[in-house]
Amino acid sequence: MAGRTKITEDLTATQAAQVLGVSAETLRRMDRRGDLSPSKRIGNRRIYTPDDVGRLREMLGGKRRKVSATIALVNQKGGVGKTTVAINLGGALATQGYRVLIVDFDPQANCSFGLDVLWNDIESSIADVIGFEAAGPSKTLTEVIRRVSYHPNLYLAPSHLNLAAAEMMLHSAMGRELKLDKALDSVRSDYDFILIDAPPSLGLLSINAMVAADALLVPIDGAFALEGVRQLLNTRKGCAELSRHPIHVLGAVLNRQRIITANSVAIRDMAVQIFGRRMFETVIPERTAVDGSTATRQPIVFSRQPEADPYFELAEEVTRSVAEIIGN
Repeated sequence: MAGRTKITEDLTATQAAQVLGVSAETLRRMDRRGDLSPSKRIGNRRIYTPDDVGRLREMLGGKRRKVSATIALVNQKGGVGKTTVAINLGGALATQGYRVLIVDFDPQANCSFGLDVLWNDIESSIADVIGFEAAGPSKTLTEVIRRVSYHPNLYLAPSHLNLAAAEMMLHSAMGRELKLDKALDSVRSDYDFILIDAPPSLGLLSINAMVAADALLVPIDGAFALEGVRQLLNTRKGCAELSRHPIHVLGAVLNRQRIITANSVAIRDMAVQIFGRRMFETVIPERTAVDGSTATRQPIVFSRQPEADPYFELAEEVTRSVAEIIGN
């Protein structure tokens, strides 16, 4: 990464961010929190000295070493905005200095689309890693991972329609529930966070996603999304018996909410009854700008729009929860 270059001159926030592989907004947030303020200012402009950049590099590198987790985003109900949460959470973590891999494990390939990767434009995908033909897997996970153009810390294992065929092949495969878990073994040490965008069902693909995960994150958009959550959590218990490591409930996040309405309050109350203290404080509101960013294949977190703020807040909660319940 460019951050290894020796810095010999003062830099603006934008220049320092490029060197460090984070966003300028991340540096501004760190400054506002008092984590590390730039040594100089010219008017409203922050100026970072070479020593500032060195200290920031150590801080960000230390943060990466302390946190490492594989998180599956799951909900058997479709339309809860799970994919939107996955790509924007991944983007927010990347801009905060973490190295992030998003695994699109849904045959619809919506996560890949949202990151400007079209399934009909790729030569290989996660389907080739799982194996969608009788001959079995034809690629390793390392061979299909690609860097996302929006940020140097963000990577994608794209999906393809062939993943639906791979799920059918899994039914007769030995160790069928462990295919993704074992595929991830070759890359886990390369990333601080691996986010798995699971399909909206409790089939073999979702079971693979849960078995591979250290923790589950459950997006919820309404009462219907809560109906199957207890079944989902029971399925987690079964997956934990198959997995080679514990599978924690990282938490649930309310998504696409109309803030301060009787309905949103009722939904949160119901969710808290199920998740208790594992309910994230961050609430992601329903916003046209977020839907628009998805349609244009550019995650909202890579814009300067205020609608991106809840995803940065969620990223901070996620890192704290990972440190608390998973550790390293």
